[in-house]
Amino acid sequence: MSKRKTTDESGLTLVEILASLVILGIVFVAFMTIFPQMTLFNNRTETKLETMNEARIVLEEYKDMKWKETVLSEARFKSDGDWWTETPDNAPNAIIKIKKTPDEGPPITSELKPGVVRLHKLHVKLMKDDRIISESFGYIQVK
Repeated sequence: MSKRKTTDESGLTLVEILASLVILGIVFVAFMTIFPQMTLFNNRTETKLETMNEARIVLEEYKDMKWKETVLSEARFKSDGDWWTETPDNAPNAIIKIKKTPDEGPPITSELKPGVVRLHKLHVKLMKDDRIISESFGYIQVK
């Protein structure tokens, strides 16, 4: 009996398997470095959204109040150039600024016609460690 020589070599060699494992390992390591970065990005975004919502809540509280110039002249508001400034007791990390002169409309000394209102800019800053972490702007009516 004679032995047949086969030249059909199907299958993978050890070198091919090792090369594919090395390439797969490099791709896997590169892919896994993305997840911690995504988690960090999500945490930063969540913190930013929380502070933006907090600033918006403070802004809405101030917009809902009825404002008169006599209230803004009280001791709790400090006159700071063109702005009245307050740091409320219930939000010690917030700085509230209300612009003294309206952005639109007639000068403060003139008599207002019915239906005409003065809108003063309201600026809310949330601070942490002496730096601004969030800001919001709005307008209020001062009578």
